[in-house]
Amino acid sequence: MKRSRVEFTKPMKKTHTILIPSMLDFHFPLLKYAFLSGGYKCDVIGVNEYSRSQMINAGWEYSNNDVCFPCNLIIGQFICALKSGKYDTAKTALLLPQTGGGCRACNYIMLLRKALLKAGLQNVPVVSLNVSGVEKHSGFSITPKMVLTACAAIYYSDLLLYLYNELSPYELKKGETLDKVRLWNSRLSRLFEHGKAADPISMCVIFRKICESFATINCDKSRLVKKVAVTGELYIKFCALGNGETEKYLRDLGCQIYMSGFVPYIMYLADSCTNDDNIYGRKTLAGVGAKVLIAYMKTLWCKMNSALVQNGFEPMEDYRSLKSYGENFGCLGETMGDGWLIGAEMCSALKNGCKGVVMLLPFGCLVSHTCARGIIKRIKKLYPDSIITAVDHDSGTADVNIKNRIKMTLDFMDNNIMKHNKN
Repeated sequence: MKRSRVEFTKPMKKTHTILIPSMLDFHFPLLKYAFLSGGYKCDVIGVNEYSRSQMINAGWEYSNNDVCFPCNLIIGQFICALKSGKYDTAKTALLLPQTGGGCRACNYIMLLRKALLKAGLQNVPVVSLNVSGVEKHSGFSITPKMVLTACAAIYYSDLLLYLYNELSPYELKKGETLDKVRLWNSRLSRLFEHGKAADPISMCVIFRKICESFATINCDKSRLVKKVAVTGELYIKFCALGNGETEKYLRDLGCQIYMSGFVPYIMYLADSCTNDDNIYGRKTLAGVGAKVLIAYMKTLWCKMNSALVQNGFEPMEDYRSLKSYGENFGCLGETMGDGWLIGAEMCSALKNGCKGVVMLLPFGCLVSHTCARGIIKRIKKLYPDSIITAVDHDSGTADVNIKNRIKMTLDFMDNNIMKHNKN
C-alpha cells in the first residue's frame, strides 16, 4: 500500500522551521538568505554540530548500505538533528533538493521519508526543492526574489572561495585570509537581511569591494607551493563532512587548491536543457528559459572577473571555456549527475598550471565513476605529465586511507618535477 506524504502547507510557513542539510560548506551560510527572503524560517545543520561517525551511524541505522554515501550522510544529519532535542519536531520540516534526472539523488527523498517512519518521525514534512515539477507543496514555492538572492549568494561564495584558495598558501600572517572570509560573510549576511545585496548593481559594487579588501593581504608569492586541483561529485567535493576534510588536509600540507565554483555547475544544469534541444532538434520552454538565465549569469561572471583583474588577481575560468574543454574530450549530451563538467574542470585545472588532480567520488556512484574514472585515460593523453587520482568515499572508508592516497599523489608530483628538472 502506498504511503501518503506529509505536505508542507501554507500555515506551516509561519509555524515551521525548515532544516537544510550541510552540503556546500562555503555557500550555505549565505544561501539560506534565499529562503529567508521568501518568508520561510530556516536553519542550516552545522558540519560540526554532530560527530561524523554519529551521523554515519545514524544514516546506516535508518537507511541501508546500498545507498550512495551522500544519501547516508544527509539522512544521518537529519535524524541526529531531529533527535537532538534542539528542534520541536511538531514545528520542523526538512528540505531536500531533487534534480529530476536519472541520478539516484532524485530518490533520496523517498529514502528519507522511509527513514523518518522507522525513527517514529513520520509526521515531519519533507519539502522537495526542485524546478522540474517533480513534487509540489501548497506551502512552498520558489519566487523570483528567492532566485535572485540565491544567485547573488552563490556568486559571493564562489568569489570568497576562489580568493581563499588563491591567497591562503602565500599569506605572511597565518589565518588572515580566512579571517577576511569570515568578515565578509558577516557583512554580506547583514546586507541580505536588509535586502541590499541581491540586485545586479549592488553585486558589481560588492564584487569590487571584496577584491579590494583581499588585495590588501600581504603575501609571499616566491614560496614554492604545489598546486592541486580538487574536483569530482558535487556533494563530496564541496562538503567537508563528505570528503573527510580533504581540502583542510591539503592546505595543512602547504598546497594551493584549484577548485571550480558552484556557479559553473548551475550554468551546466541550465545548459543541459539547451544541449538536449540542440541534440534532438527541438525547442522547449525550459531550453529558452535556460538561455536567458545563462546570459544573465555570464554577465555577472564577467563583472566578477573584471573586479578580480582590476585588483591584480587572475580571472576565474569562464563557462564558455569549460564547455569547450567538454567538447574536446566527450559529448555535451552526457549530463547525468556531474556529467561532462568533471572532465572539463580537470582540463581547466591542468591547463592553468596544476600538475595533480584529486577526484573525490562517492563509492558506488555509477554516474561519477563513468564521468570521472571513465575519462582519465583520455585526459592523460592530452596532459601526459599529469597525476590524476580518484579517491572513493563511503561510510566505511578510513581517513588514513584517504590521506595516504592524497600523499601518494603529492609524492608522484614531486617525482615528475624532479624528472623534468633532470631532463
